[in-house]
Amino acid sequence: MTQWRLRLLTLALTALLSGAAPLMASDKEVTLTLHVVINAPPPCTVTGGEVEFGNVATTSVDGVNNAKNVGYSLYCTGRISDFLKLQIQGTAVVINGESVLQTDVPGLGIRLQQADDNTLIPPGTTDWLPFQYRDDAAPGIKAILVKENNVTLTGGEFNAVATLVVDYQ
Repeated sequence: MTQWRLRLLTLALTALLSGAAPLMASDKEVTLTLHVVINAPPPCTVTGGEVEFGNVATTSVDGVNNAKNVGYSLYCTGRISDFLKLQIQGTAVVINGESVLQTDVPGLGIRLQQADDNTLIPPGTTDWLPFQYRDDAAPGIKAILVKENNVTLTGGEFNAVATLVVDYQ
């Protein structure tokens, strides 16, 4: 019998509160205005970006020699901010403890770093390199051949692929 009364009381309270809620809501009007700004990705175009290492002696691949500038141009017309960031997307491999861009030759990779201060740009991570866009100039990037310490390279061509992504900071 007690459970029946508890259910009846719960039902009565629910009916009372649900009927009163619209009355209370109509007594207090609130005007809510939302302003939403959606920024599209920066309208940038990247051109170039190929690196040709040419003929390289396998014994000179030491992580120091054979550095090449990544010759690319970045054009961002119509951007809403000069504060951008870039990221290198590609398949990474760990060689001698550092994350580098994987090539199609086992034990051979390409270290990517900023040209001005040698800051590493690890590929295939969520890390971003912030920069300020000026006069169609992008941060300089160097590509340096590295090899696994215990690997003896054989002659032949090699390839690697990466994508440069630009976004607002």
